[in-house]
Amino acid sequence: MPRPDDPRHFVIVAPAAGKTLVYWGTPQVKAAVAALEWPRLYRERNERQENGFKRMIDHGALNTNYGRKTIVGPDRHQQRAREHLAQSLGATQQRVSKKAEAVQAQQAKVAESVSKGHGKRLEQRQRSLAGLEQELQAVQHHQAHLAAQATALGPPRERADRDFRKQTIMTIRTLLLENALTSFMAVLLGLLTMKMSLDCLLKILFERSGARVVTDSQVIYWVNTAGLSGPYHRLLVEIVAGLCAMDLRYQGKPIQVRLKATPP
Repeated sequence: MPRPDDPRHFVIVAPAAGKTLVYWGTPQVKAAVAALEWPRLYRERNERQENGFKRMIDHGALNTNYGRKTIVGPDRHQQRAREHLAQSLGATQQRVSKKAEAVQAQQAKVAESVSKGHGKRLEQRQRSLAGLEQELQAVQHHQAHLAAQATALGPPRERADRDFRKQTIMTIRTLLLENALTSFMAVLLGLLTMKMSLDCLLKILFERSGARVVTDSQVIYWVNTAGLSGPYHRLLVEIVAGLCAMDLRYQGKPIQVRLKATPP
């Protein structure tokens, strides 16, 4: 159930298959579109989003395959466990050494009391010695337990981890491409008298067929104008003039962009 302060309006649709579908819309959508038309709007919106995702994938070249998706390397989990056990064993060994020294010192005191014929003091020192020996045994038992865990880890192993290089390459590639296109559009728009969007530029220039000719003095790009409408043709003419005015170069050779109507 929606909250009382939720401004959205919900529509429940039960198609023939028996599966109940719920659609929601804002008050503006409710005022402009009948509720029965909401499923159609949802389908159109999903289709636009799907096409938008496809354009983004093509635009960023995100379908490029960079090989295997895993890298075989040292098992970091085993390494961390081994380092933790090594630290614990080091601390436990110090405790064992201290407890052993305390036991030896107490044994010396007990021997002294025996040689001097002490009565009550001998009993006290014997009780202290028994307590210290129990503590030493407990620490030694803990040390043996840690050593067994370290042995159970076995020799260093390898682990197949995810290869983040593909994801990193795709991200950097997309960001660099976006920045390059943004800078390119900023320079090109300064030379045009018509306003246009990046999506329009990609469709009428970069997504059209053509040819590339390299001579001793220049590089010529021929763009096919077959099938273009009149407004798009005029816009492409101005774009080509702006590209030529930008004085683009490839390996020191000037780049010339020209139009040619090549039949399909």
